[in-house]
Amino acid sequence: MTENHAREMVLRREALLDRLIEVAKGDDRIRACWLQGSLARGDHDAYSDVDAYYAVDDAKFEDAWKERGAILAGIARPLAWSDATTPGLKAVHSLLESGLKLDLFFEPASKLEQQKRPAVYLLYDCGDCAPRLLDGWEAPVGTIAHIVSIIIKMTRQGATWPLRLLHRDQWSTLAMMELDLINAQVAQLMAIQNNPGHFYMNAFSYYRLLTPQQRAEIDRLTHRALFAVTHRDGIALKEVHLDVYDALIREGKAACAALGAPYPLNDGDERDLRALIDKEWGG
Repeated sequence: MTENHAREMVLRREALLDRLIEVAKGDDRIRACWLQGSLARGDHDAYSDVDAYYAVDDAKFEDAWKERGAILAGIARPLAWSDATTPGLKAVHSLLESGLKLDLFFEPASKLEQQKRPAVYLLYDCGDCAPRLLDGWEAPVGTIAHIVSIIIKMTRQGATWPLRLLHRDQWSTLAMMELDLINAQVAQLMAIQNNPGHFYMNAFSYYRLLTPQQRAEIDRLTHRALFAVTHRDGIALKEVHLDVYDALIREGKAACAALGAPYPLNDGDERDLRALIDKEWGG
């Protein structure tokens, strides 16, 4: 069943790529079409999003952007779509009738060479766009290290939230927080060790970016947390939470080392904060 569904999703995606090309060829405003993301890098699977780009003639760019809904509908029927919220980014995020996720970006044709890209897979070019699609983007390690340092410190200053949720008997919220600590924060710190650029990946993708050993650790922590919250076992959850806390320290130090940055907290504070959680959790 899973294998058949995966095969079907690949066929649907191939049909979508064909439509992206057909629409581009039939619209004289569109100069080129290409893919980025996992489909360009080659690390995609049957369920990966499609990150597609249209280079649009500058003189007709605003006209094409105003008609983005019609252009999208010409490619495939969207069940839901919205504009990107990043300032200055001209893109639409959509869920198609086929179940595929399409993120369609619009760029002025004259500005293609102004940025380097992690990877590019050209689908169509009616002019001179292809030579100006430059790859070779490198993750800004210094910027990432600075943000990771802030995230680590923010996580610690909010470290008593699980205690408050537990004592308020907010088990559903506590479950959400515990799983986020494991599958978003610990997993992100692991992924960064493998490639700093993974910092910018969607949190839903972190697991796929991990080594088998890292995945096994995420699975172990997740299984224990799910068991504890399902059974509302405060003692078991305390044990797994302290295990998660240790993982945050361990993987945080490893991530900082991979980024060539100092770890932002001292060991004494980490020990005292862990001891506070252990003491205040209760039996």
